[in-house]
Amino acid sequence: HRAMDPRIRDAFLASFNRCRASAGFLEAFYEGFVASSEEIRAKFAGTDMKRQVRMLEDSLLVIAVAVQGEEGSLARSELPRIAARHSRSDRNIRPELYDLWLECLIDTVRRHDPQFSAELEAAWRETLAFGIDYMRARY
Repeated sequence: HRAMDPRIRDAFLASFNRCRASAGFLEAFYEGFVASSEEIRAKFAGTDMKRQVRMLEDSLLVIAVAVQGEEGSLARSELPRIAARHSRSDRNIRPELYDLWLECLIDTVRRHDPQFSAELEAAWRETLAFGIDYMRARY
């Protein structure tokens, strides 16, 4: 995996921080994501959504750091655990569902980052593609 342009990662992190400062950002994401499909709704039935929101926040930061990090870095060591949790042997998150996840997340960012732009959308997509590709490959 080639290292990402640090300016892209920095743009992603700045946008992510603006979104985190916006009330209800990740809750709004989950509301839209859960409503997007019956399969997703079923996956989250009985889930502690407060805990889920915290885990997503942590995972997005892990991906942002891992995309820059070296093999063997702390952030990179978190990715296998996250991927295993989503694999067919655990939560069984089908690879196609990541497309829906990404579109719902970008839509939420568009509504919560006042500086949202085509360039920022590209920064989110490029940063998260690393994590999504990683998860899909380990399904």
